[in-house]
Amino acid sequence: MHFPRETSNLIANLRGIPEDRGRSRERPAFTLGNIIEVLEERYKLGQEKIEDTIAKHWNDLVGEHAAHRSCPLKVVGGAVLLIQVANPVLRQEMQFKIKDILARIHRLPGGGVIQALNFRAG
Repeated sequence: MHFPRETSNLIANLRGIPEDRGRSRERPAFTLGNIIEVLEERYKLGQEKIEDTIAKHWNDLVGEHAAHRSCPLKVVGGAVLLIQVANPVLRQEMQFKIKDILARIHRLPGGGVIQALNFRAG
């Protein structure tokens, strides 16, 4: 059983053993539910991210032709969408259409945070 430091020191004095003179302090225990709430809020668990929304609508955003040979990877820095493309030719084609793709992304819920597109061939 765990007692507060004052109580433990009193018991130690009665038993004739050294007191706890450490500088550490007792901290209140957190319940598991409380920790889960903090983690859900901090990491936005259970909420749909913009990457998920973009991935769902990828065919509509870039067209059927490019959608099969490319995919959105992640949002970097909160504003740049990193896109994996199959080859440099497709990357060049998509770079010509950046303004159109960004306009379509901005129409999605939460899409206004995306300010730039970055393409990675490979």
